[in-house]
Amino acid sequence: MRAIIFGGSGQMGRAAARALLGAGWDVAIVTRGGRGLPPGVQGARVIADAGQGRDALIGDGADAVFDPLAMHAADAAGLLAARGRVWRFVAISSAAVYQDARGRSLATQEQGFPQFDRPITEDQSTAAPGPGYAGSKMALEAALLASGAPVTILRPGAIHGAGARHPREWVIVKRMLDGRSVMPVACAGASRFGTTAADAIGALVETCLRQRAQGVFNVADADAPSVAQIAAAIGAILGRTLTLIPVGELPDDLGHVGQTPWSVPLPMVMDTARARALGWQPLPHAMAVRPAVQALLALDQPWQTAFPMFGHYGFDPFDDASEDRALALVQG
Repeated sequence: MRAIIFGGSGQMGRAAARALLGAGWDVAIVTRGGRGLPPGVQGARVIADAGQGRDALIGDGADAVFDPLAMHAADAAGLLAARGRVWRFVAISSAAVYQDARGRSLATQEQGFPQFDRPITEDQSTAAPGPGYAGSKMALEAALLASGAPVTILRPGAIHGAGARHPREWVIVKRMLDGRSVMPVACAGASRFGTTAADAIGALVETCLRQRAQGVFNVADADAPSVAQIAAAIGAILGRTLTLIPVGELPDDLGHVGQTPWSVPLPMVMDTARARALGWQPLPHAMAVRPAVQALLALDQPWQTAFPMFGHYGFDPFDDASEDRALALVQG
């Protein structure tokens, strides 16, 4: 069986490649700019992407195509142009598409953060297709699912894994490596935003293809750790401790202090019963996060270059001086 994987150098692509290679698949990875194959997938073949478009890159076809990069309905059209040459498509959407009973989602937080009274199932209402991240993902989903082609959609939470361009864990790892012993946090570190290991995604891709499972599936770690539990798990791997200090209202110039990539005022936790019914079993976050942390420890270039997303936050997520000022205010 032959699979084509887009985004093969990223965290999801390489995880899926490893899972499929381990299951005996012939894997071809689409790469841009002459990038070499990432560790663990040297058994794959390379398809050089020079901007040909998805249909052309799929070429003569494959038994399966996994695309974690597809974002818009136009990307779906590029995949579906090859539908006569592909047995099954698997694409990545996002938990960001879910909205609560009042129509609030991560994309409409100006209306208030969405409130989910129980773990979110795949039957939860979703945002309408349209502009923005969630709307674009829903447009992608709608186009693929309405096509009649064999399609599997995976909806992850906060993804972590080797090869990440936005490794959320860096906000903890960097502070520990810098020798910081305390960190101010919002919501007393109790925020729970469901995490998803890239390896869990890779394993579910392989499971869905093997089981010929179609439709929409949530994919998340076995638990939904709080910020405090995430920090403790990373500390256990590094052999270090970072004490989290709750902060509430702060002066406007310190309003960014205490925010983490998982800081949300209400829990956002996904139900994965549908995927687990296929025989897929995710790991607890404390075990699943180890590859992401190990990759950060092996970083061989300036983190600002490796992780450009941190420069788009609108504030400095590593503002030690402001953190020290906030801690002084909180601790008296």
